[in-house]
Amino acid sequence: MNRLRFPALVLLLAAVLMPVLFFALPAKTYSATERRYLAEPPVVSPETLGTLGEDFEDYLADHFPGRNLFVGINAYWNFLTGRNTAGTVYHGKDDYLIGAPKGCTTDQLQTNLERFDRFAETLGLSATFFLIPTAGDVLEDLLPVGHAPYRYDECLSLARKNCPHMEVPDLKQALLAARDKQLYYRTDHHLTSAGCYAVYAEFCRVHGREPLPPEAYTVTAYDGFRGSSWTSSGYWLTPSETLETWDTGAPLRVTIQEAGQDDRTADSVFFLENLNSDDLYTVFLDGNHTLVRIENPDADGGRLLLVRDSYAHCLAPFLATDYAEIILVDLRFYRLSVSALVEQYGITELGFVFGLDNLLTDANSAWLS
Repeated sequence: MNRLRFPALVLLLAAVLMPVLFFALPAKTYSATERRYLAEPPVVSPETLGTLGEDFEDYLADHFPGRNLFVGINAYWNFLTGRNTAGTVYHGKDDYLIGAPKGCTTDQLQTNLERFDRFAETLGLSATFFLIPTAGDVLEDLLPVGHAPYRYDECLSLARKNCPHMEVPDLKQALLAARDKQLYYRTDHHLTSAGCYAVYAEFCRVHGREPLPPEAYTVTAYDGFRGSSWTSSGYWLTPSETLETWDTGAPLRVTIQEAGQDDRTADSVFFLENLNSDDLYTVFLDGNHTLVRIENPDADGGRLLLVRDSYAHCLAPFLATDYAEIILVDLRFYRLSVSALVEQYGITELGFVFGLDNLLTDANSAWLS
């Protein structure tokens, strides 16, 4: 066969085969690799005519034969050709997949900060704001050359300026002081259990309390974890890692509340049955829920209300050693009065736990009012 004809034949074969596979292969509704539901077939109606083209493109992209293979090839091609910093996830040293910094303004962040502080002022309770740095803010030595600038220092200054009614600890410095441990997952944006312990220890220091020493915990490691940075990046060859639970053995009782559903209870903050799920991170408090209560009958402390995102899933069990009860509310789902929870549960202290990237873009703080 003429070598010059071979590429043309390959392209011709692909042009014929791909449409056949697209219609012949069974349609999937969920991608276990990306942990998301795939686009559904577009519906033709007068209401959808304006977005029909875009809807069809989304459906075609999600159901293209061999999609994961091509996504991976594209990711590694960009990496090998020097375009590592062009995507939303950087391939860093030591197999770290680190989210690129948000390129937006700080307008939404400032709005969120003002709402948080106004809420704290209204309640008149002791309040702490946990602004969690991104992995890129703390693990700068692992970032690729030419990365965009990270912004924790700027945003921390903004938080301290706009939140005079709350304690705002510098969690970046607290985490840098604990760099002898793995503080962030290699394949996920969250803090590891060791990272959450460092945040808990800083919280205790700010409030004049002595944290439990690391040796007070029974640490259990579970293999096979791959997080959100892996699922969204296409760097499929990145090895899995371990996920750790740190358990004091305290008799913690968890109640999960969802609107329109019966309450669910558990005798542990660690939902080990989720080790068999697609997302191992849901081992911590069973993942995202509207409202979660953690009760500790052995604790001498008061009752803490945490307005939070997913960064609190692993952090809250550490804090629970000091409080008789912790109420975690997620503004992405909670639509009732948050201030009413203070009276309902006898709240004595207030906290906010949010990752920096979330606060730069999320507007759900409006539900506080």
